[in-house]
Amino acid sequence: MASHNDKPVFAGIARTDEVATYLRNVGHTRVTDIDSDPFDPTLQSSSSPVSGERKPAAPADAGIWAASTHGSGIQTLNWDIEDGDWSLVVMNEDGSPGVYADISAGAKVPFLDELGWTSIGSGTVMLLGALGLIVLSVRPPRGGSGHQSGPAVAPAAA
Repeated sequence: MASHNDKPVFAGIARTDEVATYLRNVGHTRVTDIDSDPFDPTLQSSSSPVSGERKPAAPADAGIWAASTHGSGIQTLNWDIEDGDWSLVVMNEDGSPGVYADISAGAKVPFLDELGWTSIGSGTVMLLGALGLIVLSVRPPRGGSGHQSGPAVAPAAA
């Protein structure tokens, strides 16, 4: 996350009910759905903000955040996912309106590396097995002269 107007920004993740209490009667806009391909956040109530009359307390002092970051320049927020309903809040560090920031998200999935190498190894073993079967099926049979020998047939008696 990085601010576009060089104003320090805050990002925090907290339980959704605690965020609702923190933002009660505070004007804000809520993102309720995000399409990832292509990226297109859908804002609540057709982009109309949630009305409110009070300025929130400084977010860094709220004490509700499971993870948070704040400051000028590029900020990185790391959070180990927990079960439950969680919300991400992005706002100016001083709680003033008009946050303007670029936000990107990613996930680290530790088992994908092992899964990838296991798939490559399994695929290689299967490829070698298939090549071996192809070689065995196209090579001529063993027998030296190339004539097929069958059972001996005795001449018929007259």
